[in-house]
Amino acid sequence: MAASLTFELEQFPKGYFLAWSVSTQCANTVTVTLKVGNTVYFSGSKTNHSTGLQLISQSNRTHDCNGTPILTITVNESSQLKQSVTSGAINDQRARKVGYVYDFCIEDSTDDDYNDVYVNIVGWAKKG
Repeated sequence: MAASLTFELEQFPKGYFLAWSVSTQCANTVTVTLKVGNTVYFSGSKTNHSTGLQLISQSNRTHDCNGTPILTITVNESSQLKQSVTSGAINDQRARKVGYVYDFCIEDSTDDDYNDVYVNIVGWAKKG
């Protein structure tokens, strides 16, 4: 038994510089993947049953493929996932969009703490 959620990160056009951090503290095993078409930007997995906070992926890259980045979160040993998503534009002093950020807090059980999987992905129009 495994449960998955999929998100389309349409606010990241081609050319954006992406950075991410993926953490988990659930007792179940977890896989988090960001893909564009057949290109995997990252895939991080937790393969143990420890409930200690674990960083399973952290890195960056330029979004250089055609298409929308697709984030997939899979929690094995869970039958249903719940989500809390926060997102918003990063604006300059003139209120022009210079980037975008997504935060995903995932609940894999019934305690409703939404701290089982946490994903932060930010993208900027310019690198550096």
